[in-house]
Parts: sequence; structure tokens; C-alpha cells
Amino acid sequence: MRDLIDRPLQEEKMTVPDQVKYLYSIRSVRETNADTAARIRENKLSNFNVNLEKMDGVVDFVCGVIRETYPSNESLGEIPVHGRFQHFNSGDPCRLQNVLDGMKESCDDYELCKRLVDLFVISVLLDAGAGNQWKFTEPNGRLTGRSEGIAIASLYMYTSGVFSEKAGGPLVNGSKLATLTEEELLLGLQVTPENPMTGVQGRLHLLNKLGETLQAKRGLFPDERPGDLVDHFKASAEDGVLDLEVIWDALMELLLPVWPTEGRVQLDGYVLGDAWPLRSKDGGIVTFHKLTQWLAYSLLKPLQDYGGFRIKNVQLLTGLPEYRNGGLFVDLAVLELKPEVYAAGMATALKNGLSVAAYRPEEDVIVEWRSCTICLLDMLLPAVNSQMGITGTKYELTLPQLIEAGSWKSGRAAASARRVHGGPPIELLADGTVF
Repeated sequence: MRDLIDRPLQEEKMTVPDQVKYLYSIRSVRETNADTAARIRENKLSNFNVNLEKMDGVVDFVCGVIRETYPSNESLGEIPVHGRFQHFNSGDPCRLQNVLDGMKESCDDYELCKRLVDLFVISVLLDAGAGNQWKFTEPNGRLTGRSEGIAIASLYMYTSGVFSEKAGGPLVNGSKLATLTEEELLLGLQVTPENPMTGVQGRLHLLNKLGETLQAKRGLFPDERPGDLVDHFKASAEDGVLDLEVIWDALMELLLPVWPTEGRVQLDGYVLGDAWPLRSKDGGIVTFHKLTQWLAYSLLKPLQDYGGFRIKNVQLLTGLPEYRNGGLFVDLAVLELKPEVYAAGMATALKNGLSVAAYRPEEDVIVEWRSCTICLLDMLLPAVNSQMGITGTKYELTLPQLIEAGSWKSGRAAASARRVHGGPPIELLADGTVF
């Protein structure tokens, strides 16, 4: 059997189960992508030419975007951790709070924490790219597209009981998710030929598999709801302190059975999830686990604010390897597709009626782009803190804050300035299960 992980680990003669356990871990993400950082510095990537001299422009742009919303150093402390929580309030800062206020008459903060976990798990699984045309319309006529639109749509579906067979509260129920139909999902997301969304079938598959997993793992999910994780976290915490790796392991146990198996990397029958071979590592595996990381980030606020947990080792999470963060470095010319790679991507784009280079998620160019995104975000953080003069102070930004207030918004702003629909500079031919 050919080993799929880095040489130092190969030399430790890890067994297959040990290799798989490592590749499932959050620590593997930054570690398996570390080689890419060196290749960026040496301009030795397989699919991109690197212009590191352009990083100064990225730093300036990101700092400007941050200061638009947080003009003073004192205000930087208000930047939340990057997460789904903020998306529910897009265009209406009280939208989610109004839902929670309506629940408070019948449940305490601990149950609210469970209900938020129910909601966030569903919403994150629905949160792959929606495409450039789709928008969700609220009863008041407000239109919202992309990730925020999916968040709002999932909130409306959640409160109306689409995800539950149980009366008495907006919960998520495994048996309902397992039998959720395409018609129900299309209706809830308002998808029509005039309002198309990419990857609906992939999203439905994820929710159906989630329902089956909640039913099958009754030891961890006795009530067949994602919110049961809160009880597990409470039992695992020490004096209220919860380790991020406990959260991670539980999320992986929940989500690994959910991910598709077709077209995904397997190691002796173990499906590795969001993990892919990278040519520059001689086919060795790099891990991303993007949706799991997005969910982990998103759960931090409800677990802290409503569950009363203090969470340690959050720094193990990486920057999210998705098209907004990654697109920032392409649009601002730090990364430039090599001519032959660009030509192949444009040929695919023309076949699919797209205007920018397009690739499938398993193609090496996409895997390398995502790997670069993780590494470049780690490079960007200290540079932004230094440029803003806050290194070593109480105002110094963490990586989750940089993503929330800086890189993600900057990626969207750069895209909007360059393309009519604000789409990414590289298009992904996705099924709704990657990013």
C-alpha cells in the first residue's frame, strides 16, 4: 500500500488506522499543507506563478476593508470570530435574536445552545457556493444571495419545521432529515428555473445522510439531533473548559459518514472527507476539512454565549480554503494561473457557459489553490497586525477575526470590483458538498 502522508510520518511507520486518524485530525490541516508555504516562497507551484511582491498590496487592501467597519483600535475588539452567526443577521441585525427571544419563554440558555447547534449544523451543510444568480426573498421583499442568503433561507426553513417531525419547537430531527425530499428543499430555498442554485442534489444528499447518521449513532445523539453534542461537550469539559479537539472529534464523527464517497480519496476503505492528493507532494494527501472547520468556527459563539463553555486551542483551526479567501490572492495577483492551466480552465468554462477559468474540485489546480489559501492567510495575519501597528498589543487580531473582518470581505470586494455578478476569479464545477 502506498503511503499518502508526509515522509516524517511515514518514517514513524504509522499503521493505516493511525494514518487515517491523523488525516482526520485538525492538526493535519496546517501540517499537511506546510510544504506549499515553501513552494510559494520559492515560486515553485505546479499551477500558479507567484508574485509575492504583490502581498503588500493585499495587506493594504485588507487593512482598508477592516478600517471601514472598525476605524479605531478599540473597535477592533468588537470583531467576532468568523462564523455563521453573523450571516443570519445580514440586512437585519435582530433577525436571529428575534427567533431566540421567541424561544426563551419555553427553554433556558442550555436548550437555546442546543437549538443553535441544531440550526448551525444544518445551515453549514447547506452552505456551499450558491452560484451567481440565486437569491432568497423574505416576506418583506428583501433579497439576499450567496452565503448569507442560504443562512437566512435555512433559518426560515428551521423555524417553520421543515427539518423536524416533532411538534413543540423548531428542532432538527434525524428521521425527518433522512426522508427530506428534493421538492421540500427546492421550495425552502426558493429554487426555480428563474432562480437557479448550483448543487441542490449534493446538499440534499448531505442532509439525508446527516439524518441517517443521527439515527445510527444514538449513543452520541440520543434525541437524533445535532444539539445532543452539547451534552457530550458538557461531559467532556473540565471546569467549564472545552478543548477544541473535543469539538473537532465529535464533529468529524457526525460528519464523516455524511460526505460523499464517489470521487473522494480513500485509504484502505476509509473515506478521508475533504482531503485530496497534491501533485507537488508526489500525490501525497493534503487535508482541508473546510465545512467541518466552518462549522467549528460557527459553533464557538453559541457554545460560549449560551452553553457557558470556555474553549481552548482555537488556534488549531486554519484559514478557510474557499473561494472568497482564495480569490483575494488571485484577484490581487499574488497567484497567477500558469498559461497552460489557464487555457485548460477557459476551455472548460466555454463548454459550461462560464466567463472565468473553471475546474472540478479534485483537479490539482483547485487543490493547490486551496492549499495556497491556507498558507497565505497564515502569512497575511502578522503582516496585517504589523501594518495596523497592533502587534503585541491587546488589539492584535486573531486569525478568525482577520477572516471575518478582513480577508473574506476583501475577497468579496475584490470580486465585485472585477466581475458583474461578483463571482470568484476561478470557477468551481461543484456539487454542493465541497465549498
